[in-house]
Amino acid sequence: MKFKKLLAVMLVLAMTVAMFTACGTKKEESSTDTQASDDRSAYPGTADANSITVNIASEPPEMFSVTTTDTTSFSVLRHVIENLVTLDANDKVQPGVAKTWTVSDDGLNYTFKLRDDTKWSNGEPVTAKDFVFAWTSLLTPEFAADYAYFGYIFKNGLAYNSGEVGADQLGFKAADDYTLEVTLENPTSYFLDTLAFGVFAPVNEKAYAEFGTTYGTDADKMVYNGPFVMTSWEHESKIVLTKNPDFYGAKDIALETINMVMINDSNAILNAFKAGEVDVAGLTGDQTKLLRGESFPVYNYDDGATFYLEFNLTDPTLANVNLRTAITYAVDKQAFVDSILKNNSKAAVSFTAPALNGLDKKFNEEVGSLIPTLDVAKAKEYLDKAKQELGTDDIKITMICDDGDVPMKNAAFVQEQLKTNLGLEIVVEPMPFKSRLERMSNKDFSLVFAGWGPDYNDPMTFLDMFETGNGNNHTSYSNAAYDELLDKVRVTLDPKERFGYLMDLEKLLMTDLPIAPVYWRSRDYVLSGKIASGVIRTAFQDMNYRHVKLAK
Repeated sequence: MKFKKLLAVMLVLAMTVAMFTACGTKKEESSTDTQASDDRSAYPGTADANSITVNIASEPPEMFSVTTTDTTSFSVLRHVIENLVTLDANDKVQPGVAKTWTVSDDGLNYTFKLRDDTKWSNGEPVTAKDFVFAWTSLLTPEFAADYAYFGYIFKNGLAYNSGEVGADQLGFKAADDYTLEVTLENPTSYFLDTLAFGVFAPVNEKAYAEFGTTYGTDADKMVYNGPFVMTSWEHESKIVLTKNPDFYGAKDIALETINMVMINDSNAILNAFKAGEVDVAGLTGDQTKLLRGESFPVYNYDDGATFYLEFNLTDPTLANVNLRTAITYAVDKQAFVDSILKNNSKAAVSFTAPALNGLDKKFNEEVGSLIPTLDVAKAKEYLDKAKQELGTDDIKITMICDDGDVPMKNAAFVQEQLKTNLGLEIVVEPMPFKSRLERMSNKDFSLVFAGWGPDYNDPMTFLDMFETGNGNNHTSYSNAAYDELLDKVRVTLDPKERFGYLMDLEKLLMTDLPIAPVYWRSRDYVLSGKIASGVIRTAFQDMNYRHVKLAK
């Protein structure tokens, strides 16, 4: 969560203090409601009735669900587009556009019965054809969707994407306007969970034909079928969502307006919260200490994201595994948590985040520690080997990062660690969030501090990203043994054998190190007294304000 996830996930670096919220106790127990004993009256929140203002930190790059990859865009889309299914506060699948479904005994065939009372904001009914159009587009090479591999779950998804079969051979079809039939390539236990993810959202073909390549670039250049519609998009500033009276569940939506502002400076967002200009604020570690000193309730949760250094293996220098290993071992991960984050985040000693289930317990527990939190002596040994293999002592690396104050502070920490522990001088190049994503997609970088959150609760949401040719594999990592293990995971039905292959994947990834895990993220945040209940934030959902209720 998604944190997909990219945690999207998501899927990409979001500034540490970007506002992602859930309501929980101060003992870090997840909940969807604030505690009655929590006194938040000191900061009563925004003045406008029946509305909340929240911070999404950055400009969403685009709102076309087929090609979107980032957490910010998916967080907005969650409020304006309704998928076949949704997730409740406990991440359990609930009916969305699909009111019921049946599954064949072999787990390959699904039949979804759709509601007949849903419609798009252009007046068109939401039908099974909207899902067929969206999913076919996801798999159509001309769209160049980074998440196209999600569609490989359907029968002939990969074959169609590779040009081997026509669209009529894909494993989904509209039997009628309100019946969608789906056939999977292999039985997949988490299939229904994936359908709640943004890339499986429906798209109205009539609207897409009208707007073409500008679809999703402005509020008036897309259509909506969710609980809210986007009525304004002031780029780099603010998005306004208003309640959709035509939404099938409109009677259960209490909010009339959600204002989404884009503030990427941690001090500015806290000042705005205290001034009553926003109702939710993410906190840095120092800010958490400050607010707790005021006896103001601070909430915390594990958002399921792993943050890491991502290496571009097309860079001849970083193609050297010994150099990547040296860098991985030279960054003090615990010091990063203690001195930079100052919260409940954990030093990462493998890739897949602790939120993901394993066979009997959490997957990261079953995998164990695969990389050290710090080993300077070993790092220097690997660096010496790298220099010998590269034939030079002059190693030049540039790291790109977002231009918010927190991402730049994170990058400065890595820069200092590599200088102090390895004598490596790296250059840091800050840029806007959207530009950084473009550079990563175009593989126009050497090193980047990135993040990935889960899109569903299975280790594959992390591990399949590094398959050869995967759209989200910005590292260009390619290993035939890794790809073969992924193929085994996809067809193996025995859970014990399947999770054995998943652990092998994790171990191979942490040997080849196309990425260097740094930390598993935890978030601190505060809510204004205006919010009574209903904010949802989990590892598999990003910001979810659909069910917010305000204090009387």
